[in-house]
Amino acid sequence: MAKVWTLGQAETKRRQAVELLARIGGDSGKFEEMSAQAYAQSRGAELLPNPARRNTLTKNEIVETLDQAADLVEEALDPELTREELVGKVKELSDLIAGEEPDDDDEDEAEE
Repeated sequence: MAKVWTLGQAETKRRQAVELLARIGGDSGKFEEMSAQAYAQSRGAELLPNPARRNTLTKNEIVETLDQAADLVEEALDPELTREELVGKVKELSDLIAGEEPDDDDEDEAEE
């Protein structure tokens, strides 16, 4: 199984190799000039892509999303809804929780 490192891990391991070789009197110059990517490749490691930057929500955005979710749950519990309407509400709730933008097309179709 191949080693898998992040770019940060590769850089840390490269620096550690340089420090170790400097302490024991080895040729640390080779690793000093290497990039973290080149060091990972020389060690047979695969670099992971950088993780996507996390979207952070403010407290107000979280509260608003929870309020919207509660409203959708309440609407979905209406006993007069048809199966298709219930499925639509559940999909809306799922999209809201996943952070996806609501589809205005679905609402337009339902009104027709």
